[in-house]
Amino acid sequence: MKEKELFREIVRIAHDAGGLNDALHRIQSLLATEWGGALLVIRPASTSKVTSFPPVVSSFPESRDFPFRGLYVAPLRSGNETAGTLVACIGTWGAPTDTLRRITNFASQQLIDLARRLALPRLEYAEAF
Repeated sequence: MKEKELFREIVRIAHDAGGLNDALHRIQSLLATEWGGALLVIRPASTSKVTSFPPVVSSFPESRDFPFRGLYVAPLRSGNETAGTLVACIGTWGAPTDTLRRITNFASQQLIDLARRLALPRLEYAEAF
């Protein structure tokens, strides 16, 4: 799938999703199908407790499942405030390109737009696995 097609599909997923977890799962599935492997996590900007990553995220970069394994982070901004962070672990069979970063940034924008449409008062920790 070309980058523009991925953008359109992410927009469709965010538009049709019933909530952030649903959108997160579906976007993760799309990216995993397209590239080979993906794990997505939403971390809220402010939380009273420290939330560590599950072992599957921590071990993803060290796995040997894919020749390239990358970690991408994109802010989830609502207006001038950062509501959280989208963390994307992506594994591919080919050489990494800037497309992975652009798609991660675009997905974060779509997720925060969805949160605004749902009138969520704040983001909660969410993982798509």
